[in-house]
Amino acid sequence: MALPKLATPKFGLELPSSGQRINFRPFVVKEEKMLLMAASAEDQNSMIDAVKDVIAACVTSDINVDKLPYFDLEYIFLNIRAKSIGEIVKMEYRHTGGVNYAGIACEAVTPVDINLEEVKVQKSDSHSSRIDLDGILGMEMRYPTISDIKQITQGDDEIEMLAKCIMSVYDAEEVYEPDNLADSIQFIEGLNSVQFAKVMQFIQTIPKLKHSFSYKCRGCGQEDTVTLEGLSDFF
Repeated sequence: MALPKLATPKFGLELPSSGQRINFRPFVVKEEKMLLMAASAEDQNSMIDAVKDVIAACVTSDINVDKLPYFDLEYIFLNIRAKSIGEIVKMEYRHTGGVNYAGIACEAVTPVDINLEEVKVQKSDSHSSRIDLDGILGMEMRYPTISDIKQITQGDDEIEMLAKCIMSVYDAEEVYEPDNLADSIQFIEGLNSVQFAKVMQFIQTIPKLKHSFSYKCRGCGQEDTVTLEGLSDFF
């Protein structure tokens, strides 16, 4: 007789980009082993692939992992990790260069507990996916996906990455969709410096997985504030 299947708990989560409610389960030993092997390879692309595969396996709702904004995937994975291994991550901090703000040497290492359930995707009030270029033309952008992030690590330049994120260009009369990537690249390269800065503002203010906290040094008593940003900062 075959062995029985183990029951796994289910959890709910709201995607930061859309508010869509999804369900997920914790990862199991097979998936944890996949993550450990990717981490031991010390290759960012291997880790990105492993995170993508774990999310695809653990999310039980109907989502397309390849089309979700990267910050959604970071948030999903952080919550899967919290429910799989534990909500508390233990970290250690010391003053940069072993000297505090007062210029006093202090080599003390202070343990800090981070509750992953308190970590959220932070959104800037100045951020918009619609960019007014000159009062006549505007652009509608999509957020970079996990494939876009992977290609950046492989050496794609910022113009190509921006071009891939163009959904459409519009004016008061019509909406124009790019025919191909070359069409989008040509459009980006034709922007003036002010217009290009507006497009870069979109990238620079994209919602981010971000968490700030303060701790008191156990050696000198100085209070420091630390900001963690992006999935890698939490592990």
